[in-house]
Amino acid sequence: MDENFQKSNELLNAGAEAYRKGDYVTAQEYYTQAAKLGNVQAMCNLGYIYEYCRTGKRDYKKAFYCFKKAADSGSAEACYKVGDIYFYGDAGEKDYGLAFEYYQEAVQLLNETNDDDDIMSDIYYRLALCWYKGYGTDQDILIAFHYINEAEFYSYCDRFTDKFMWQSIAKRIELLRSEIKHSLDEALENK
Repeated sequence: MDENFQKSNELLNAGAEAYRKGDYVTAQEYYTQAAKLGNVQAMCNLGYIYEYCRTGKRDYKKAFYCFKKAADSGSAEACYKVGDIYFYGDAGEKDYGLAFEYYQEAVQLLNETNDDDDIMSDIYYRLALCWYKGYGTDQDILIAFHYINEAEFYSYCDRFTDKFMWQSIAKRIELLRSEIKHSLDEALENK
């Protein structure tokens, strides 16, 4: 095993342990060291520290930099976070087209690697929302319904793994699914 790879994973794990304990400054230090050694997950975790102002002031530009760098290295999780930053305009102007592209890339990466199932409900929810509202793509209620059903399936799985804040995404999925289903029912009635 490559020495830098092993060291970066040790630093990543030490950062994660510090993060779980609420010692975000120490976590940031470990993540920074691991990221300098090329650890993609550490770079993504730094993005979370900046996005959620764990060590001071919220800094979306630094968060975007970290997430984008990790996304460019093939992190599905980072792709969906870059998508969110474009979707909400947190680091600049909103760009639904780029958000949609990053959400799609995240799903593609997940399908290739079969990794990070815990973010599938989040990503499928976002894709359903984009297709339903026409954010960054043409509006298509049937495709939105497909994606919201996928989100619902993964949300159901999240309950068994006790994913952090699974109830929150489950509620959003339930509401959007109901709205999409209502729109489909109306479309059928108007035929």
